[in-house]
Amino acid sequence: MYTNSSARHAPDPDTLLERLEHALIAGRLNRRGFIKAVTAAGLVSTGLPALADELDAIRANQNERAAALLPAYDYVVIGTGSAGSALVGRLAAQRNASILVIEAGDWDTAPSVLDPGVWFTNLGSERDWQDVAIPSAGTNNRAIPEHMGKVVGGGSSINATIWARPFKSDLEHWAQVSGDAAWGYEHGLSIYRRMENWQGKPDARYRGQGGPVWCQPAHNPHPAATAMLAACRSLGLPVLDDQNGAREEGAGGFALMNQIIRDGRRQSIARSYLYPVLAQKNVTLLVKTHVDRLTFSGTRATGVEISLAGATRRIEAKSEVIVCSGGINTPKLLMLSGIGNEADLRAHGIKTLVNAPEVGQNFQDHLLHGGCIWEPKEHIPHRNSAANAAGFIKSDARLATPDLNLVQIELPYASDVVGKQYSPPNTSWALCAGLVAPKSRGAIKLRSANPTDRPIVDARFLSHPDDVKALAHGIEVCREIGNSAAMRDFVKREVAPGQKLTGQPMEDFVRNGATTYFHQAGTCRMGRDAQAVVDAQLRVNGVQNLRIADSSIMPRIPGVATMATCALIGERMAQILGKSA
Repeated sequence: MYTNSSARHAPDPDTLLERLEHALIAGRLNRRGFIKAVTAAGLVSTGLPALADELDAIRANQNERAAALLPAYDYVVIGTGSAGSALVGRLAAQRNASILVIEAGDWDTAPSVLDPGVWFTNLGSERDWQDVAIPSAGTNNRAIPEHMGKVVGGGSSINATIWARPFKSDLEHWAQVSGDAAWGYEHGLSIYRRMENWQGKPDARYRGQGGPVWCQPAHNPHPAATAMLAACRSLGLPVLDDQNGAREEGAGGFALMNQIIRDGRRQSIARSYLYPVLAQKNVTLLVKTHVDRLTFSGTRATGVEISLAGATRRIEAKSEVIVCSGGINTPKLLMLSGIGNEADLRAHGIKTLVNAPEVGQNFQDHLLHGGCIWEPKEHIPHRNSAANAAGFIKSDARLATPDLNLVQIELPYASDVVGKQYSPPNTSWALCAGLVAPKSRGAIKLRSANPTDRPIVDARFLSHPDDVKALAHGIEVCREIGNSAAMRDFVKREVAPGQKLTGQPMEDFVRNGATTYFHQAGTCRMGRDAQAVVDAQLRVNGVQNLRIADSSIMPRIPGVATMATCALIGERMAQILGKSA
C-alpha cells in the first residue's frame, strides 16, 4: 500500500549476519563456518559465540527431530504465530510432554523479517498467504489485500512491530461472554506483567520486567512523530507517557508506540518464546509443512494429515490438537475437516462431522485509511517500523472507549485509488485514521474441498454506515493535527485530500482509501451460547481433544493491534492445559 515502493533501508552489516544465521539454521553452515564467516566480515561481537551455540543447537536438534519424525506426539500445535509461539514456549517449559509444532512457511531469518524498517516488503512475498478480500460495495468494489504471515512467527514476523495491549473493556467483554473471569482485565494484566521485559519507565501496576517479550518505547523516533504529539497537546488531545498502561482503562490518548525492536532488530513472538525451547528434545518444529485436514475417530480428534516434502502422511496427537492458524486458516481447516455449516460443506462434497454454522462467520478486521498525506519541506528517512506515534480517540463522545486509532506513518501510505488520484511524492508522510471497533462483519468460506485452494474472504468492509461515519470523523481529526502549527516544520503542502470534504466526496474518500491492518479475527468465536465455536477453555464444541488458540476465538476484536492480544491467548491456553493435566 505504500506508494513509495523503493523506500527501503540500504543494506548494512546486520543483513549479512542475518543471512549467515539463516545458513546456520538451515544446515548450510556449521558453527565453525559461521564464526569464521562473520569474523572475516568484521562482525565479531562479544555475544557471537553464544549466538552461534544457540543457533547451532537449534539446527542440530531440529534436523534430528525432523529426520526421526514420530508417529504420535502428546500435543500437535498447528501454527507458529503469536499465539502458537507463546503457547509452545510456555507448554514446553512447564510440561515434559512431546510437542509437534507445524508451520506452513519457512524459517524467519530473511533480512526483511529481522529488519523492522522494511517490514512492508514481506507483504505479497513467499512469507505471506497472499489472501485478498473479494470486492464489495463498501469499498467501492475494490478487492482489499488481507496479508497474513506464512513464516515462523506469523504476523509477528511480517507485520509492523507494535506492542499494544487491549483495552480493559475488550477483555471484560470476553470474560462476560465466555463466563470465565480469567479472560478479564485483571487476570490478563497479571499475565502481561509476567510476559514483558519492559525497557521504559518502571510501573509496578501496568508493566513487567524480566519476561520473554522485549518491548520498548520507540527508540530515536522520527521528529515528525514527536511533533505529532506536540500537535495533539496543542489541540487539547491527551498525550500519555506510555502507549499501554493507563490508556487501557479506557481513556485513550496519544503516545510514542511500544515496539518489539531490540538493538535495531525485530524481536518477534517466535524469537521471544519459541526459539528458547527449540533446542529441547521434546519439541519438534516442522517448517514448510501444510496441514491438509484434522483426523478424527468418531468425534475425538486424533491428529493431523499433512503434506511434507511432496508426500502425505498422518501424525497422531495422544492428548490434544491445538489449532493456532489465525482468523482465515483456522476456520478453513475446521471446514475442510467437517466442522462447519452443513449445507456449505455438502456443497463441496465434505461429510459433516459437526454442524457448526458459525465457523467462518463473525469475520472482523481493523480498517486503516490510506490516507491523509503531506509533502514535507525536506525529506527525513523513516525510522524503526516507519510508524512511531499514534493515539486513540472516540468518534462519538457517548462511546465507552475509543473506536479510532490515528497513526502517523513516515511514508506516503495510500490505497490504490487514493495513490492514483493524488500522486503523492515519494518523500511524503501520512496521518491515517484507523477503525478499531468495526460494526461490519464478514465471513470466510471454502472455495473447494482442495486443501491447497485459498478460501474466499468475504470481508464486507464498511457495510455498516456507522463505520463510514466514524472513519470520516477520524480523517477530519487527522487533517486538523497535520495542518496544525506544531507540524508546520514538516509540511510544504497537504497532498490528500487537500481540502475539507463533506457528503458524497467524503464518503468516496473513505471507501476508496480503505485498507486494513491485517488483523483478521473472530471467525471461531468463544462464548457460552449454543452457537459459539469454542468454550472458555478454548475447546471446540461438539468434538473432543481439539482446541483453538488464536485470533479466530475473539468474540469481538480488541481495539488495538492484535499481536499482544494473541500472545495473551497463547499464554492463557498454556495455563488452561496446565490446569487440565
